[in-house]
Amino acid sequence: MTSIKKKHFLPLIVCLLVASYSFGQIKVSEFLQESKIASSDNNKLFFVDFWATWCVPCITAKEHLGVLQKQFPNDLYIVSLTEENPLRVEKFLKKKPTDLAIAIDYKGETFKDYNVRVLPEGVLFNADGKVLWQGGAPDLKKEIVSKFLRQQSSKASLNSFFNVVSIEEDTISEYVPTESLEIKSLSYNVEDLTIGDAEDYLKLTGSLKQIIGYLAKIYKNQIVLEEGLDTNYEIYFKKPLNANENLAFKLVTKMNLGVERKFAEGEGIKFNVETPRFWDTNQIDWGKNNAKYLVGDSQIQADNVSLKDVAYQLAFVLDMPVIVPDETDVSLGKHDWDFHYKFFQLMQTDLEDNYGIKAEKKKITYPVYHIQKKAP
Repeated sequence: MTSIKKKHFLPLIVCLLVASYSFGQIKVSEFLQESKIASSDNNKLFFVDFWATWCVPCITAKEHLGVLQKQFPNDLYIVSLTEENPLRVEKFLKKKPTDLAIAIDYKGETFKDYNVRVLPEGVLFNADGKVLWQGGAPDLKKEIVSKFLRQQSSKASLNSFFNVVSIEEDTISEYVPTESLEIKSLSYNVEDLTIGDAEDYLKLTGSLKQIIGYLAKIYKNQIVLEEGLDTNYEIYFKKPLNANENLAFKLVTKMNLGVERKFAEGEGIKFNVETPRFWDTNQIDWGKNNAKYLVGDSQIQADNVSLKDVAYQLAFVLDMPVIVPDETDVSLGKHDWDFHYKFFQLMQTDLEDNYGIKAEKKKITYPVYHIQKKAP
């Protein structure tokens, strides 16, 4: 056990005593390991690397950050932070060890505070807790670190910068569902949908609208819930999942809700596929039970997913409906993807040249699903 883990309450006491310094601005529930490269004392910069065990690009990012940490062992301290169950993380580290410090986020607070939605992501702080830089973890370069080091004079230790707050043991034990579908209503608000794609289950935490949208791969504005229905839930689907089963319909049926399809008009994107040239599933391989998407600032990559899946991700980042062909083979077949989305004309070129997809942005008619309680 590391020295930090043995001293769960000491950093909190230090934070309370030293009022003149903004110590403890990053809360963690525990450190699974300290850095095997960097000094934990008197660092000018701290970098929080947001990651998850299921995120294959995060592993590549860690290799880059490991090299970067070796270049600045005395002035920069990198902490890889995950909001996953520590038991799962420890199991993962036995298979894929790292020399970087590993910590567990306290109730996901840091992920929420810095609006982390896409992994790998990172935030660079000075010793006073000021954010100097935020972006994709692989984009933090030696030159960026050197520039900020020249501008900083304050230093802080690891124990003073991170506030280790213990949590109850029963929250550490990992829950595994016993039923094929389990629904738990939450009393607190959840801003963003979180997805846990584990070996034994799929866990979704968020509002009912977010969860149904994810399961059905439908843009959020294409779902209208009866007043009072859009509350927050924790949903478990036990694996193995039936590939032919509509999980959104299964959830709605279990909750005794009805669905009525209507139509609306508005700006959107329509995909036409006359002669598909889709990639096969051998172009990208991120492994089983790992991330299916990597959505960057301008590029979407996906491993073994359908056109409908990709359209859902695109609708989310562009904030407009994306309509795909009705043909099942075209819209639901599994493929690998890598295309630009930030500039529409460049996206059009990518999609047509690489996949045979013609994308049009125009006023379209799209389905809207109205969900309400069934009459008793």
